[in-house]
Amino acid sequence: MRQLFIIRLALVTGVLLFAGLTTWMRTSGQLPEPAEDLRANLVYFRYATWAVAAFALLWALFWKARAEAAMTESGVHRALIIGWAPGEATALLGTVTYFQGGEPASMAFGVLAFLVVLLILRIPAPPR
Repeated sequence: MRQLFIIRLALVTGVLLFAGLTTWMRTSGQLPEPAEDLRANLVYFRYATWAVAAFALLWALFWKARAEAAMTESGVHRALIIGWAPGEATALLGTVTYFQGGEPASMAFGVLAFLVVLLILRIPAPPR
């Protein structure tokens, strides 16, 4: 289970560092404002973040059932790692949308969806 914890920690750390750095760069004015045509397209990225978040939550529920039904420890590990992946993608897509000039709500929504996926797919306690 230690390897699983390290993988989960790496996922969370990467997302939080990218989101924090993006927030700092946007608020300090180090990134230019996007052009008007790009700003219109960022609306589609926001919708894509919502769609990927919905998929990630459904995916997490599916893999939670697979992890609970797994007969081996490696089966549980596989199910959790596969279940976490779309959650991380949601957070990264939301952060990239904000990085490109979108609203901060896109990033917040993506990171929140990732945290919900992590809550759904918790690392099981080791057997005693």
